[in-house]
Amino acid sequence: MELGFSHRSSPLSFITAERVQKFVHKDEDLNRAGWKTILPSQASYNAAFHCRACRILVVDYSKPISSKEAKGEAATV
Repeated sequence: MELGFSHRSSPLSFITAERVQKFVHKDEDLNRAGWKTILPSQASYNAAFHCRACRILVVDYSKPISSKEAKGEAATV
């Protein structure tokens, strides 16, 4: 199973650790720029595990992860 993240505003999404390291900051930048009315959620994620061979996505909704924490976890993968 591959470790990744699920965006809280789109709960069945899967974002690989590599993409998190590159793109996670953009949601927060848009929120700071006043785009909250169009994109109402702050960048917040859940840990997710994806098995491409068996087509299963497991998302841990028990603890939200901030983008800073997500980047830290993605760097350790």
